[in-house]
Order: sequence, then structure tokens, then C-alpha cells
Amino acid sequence: MSGQDLKQTTKIIKAVADEGRIRILGLLKYKKDLCVCEITEIIGLAQPTISSHLKLLENAGLIESYKDGLWVNYNIASSLDSFSRQFIEILYKNLRNDKQIKTDEQNAKKINRDMICKKKAC
Repeated sequence: MSGQDLKQTTKIIKAVADEGRIRILGLLKYKKDLCVCEITEIIGLAQPTISSHLKLLENAGLIESYKDGLWVNYNIASSLDSFSRQFIEILYKNLRNDKQIKTDEQNAKKINRDMICKKKAC
């Protein structure tokens, strides 16, 4: 493994070394095109905290975003390298029966962006 590979691997591992960021990745693996308001509603952390987590995950190359009108949507990065893709798959294979991950997925099914954003003025 070259120095660059080691640095990138370390960056990825640091990026997922937080329960909130693991939950965000799980949400984005489960459902595409989630905005900050939706993620905040499901995870239950403050919007600035969620935004900080998203930025860290994006800087590690694990997620990507695009603007859609008023919203910035987030997804698992489409160009993940094989290590990152396998790492995420293994992580969520091991967490598939986790109570919190299952709750997050159930909440993601019911999330209504329009209702949240009207309430919070996104």
C-alpha cells in the first residue's frame, strides 16, 4: 500500500469513527437523495452537527451531493473505490440487525420532505 493509499484509508476510517456518521451512511445506503432536513429529522442531531458530519463524509469521498432547487441532496458516492464500497457493505452487513439502524430505516420510509421543510423553513 502506498503512502497515498494509507492516507486515504485512514481518512475513511476516521470519517466513520462516529455513531452519527455511521447512521448517516446507513440512511444514504438505504434511501437516495436525502437532504439535511430529512437526515436531521431522522437522526435527531442538530442541523449544524449533521452538516459537519456530511462535510466530513464528503471530504473522505464516501458521499456526494447535488443541488436540486432549494435542496442539496446527498447520496453514497457513485465513484467509490473498491475498498470503500466493500468497507461500507461489510459495516452494514454486520449492523443489519441493529435496533437503531432498523429504526432509522423505518423512519426514512415515512419521511416527508415537504412537511419537514415547511415546519423548519429550509
